[in-house]
Amino acid sequence: MVKLEEDFDDELEDFEDFKEDKPLPQSNYDYKSRRILVWVAEKEIRQMVEDTLGFLLPLATIRIADSEEHVFKLSEKEEWDTFVVDFMEEGVSTSEFVKMINNEQNLLVALNYSQLNREDEQFATSAEPIRKLFDLDAFNNQTEEQE
Repeated sequence: MVKLEEDFDDELEDFEDFKEDKPLPQSNYDYKSRRILVWVAEKEIRQMVEDTLGFLLPLATIRIADSEEHVFKLSEKEEWDTFVVDFMEEGVSTSEFVKMINNEQNLLVALNYSQLNREDEQFATSAEPIRKLFDLDAFNNQTEEQE
């Protein structure tokens, strides 16, 4: 027996009837108590990084520094609970600033800024894991265990 194209359409319609709709996540994100200092050396991507982190961390205070001197000045001037860098940017991973943050046991989040493009289809699947990197409760529990 040969199936006709019409038969395939009927089977497809039957299949769609049985598909389950995935529930949408019921997450309300509120990071208004968060203070995040971000070091972005590359001028071309600075605004994109700021916009994307603002989208990922609604209501958070996010400040962008453009150089190591600027990030040192801002870190001394104000209190920050999280510092964000991209180790792929030249000189960042070996900088004195990163050494200082690691020695003080502050929350340091290393992101690949080229992956923070909200327009990219892949970004939707990586957004939630990126948000989890900024979980202060998990960080505080980990530092308490180390002490």
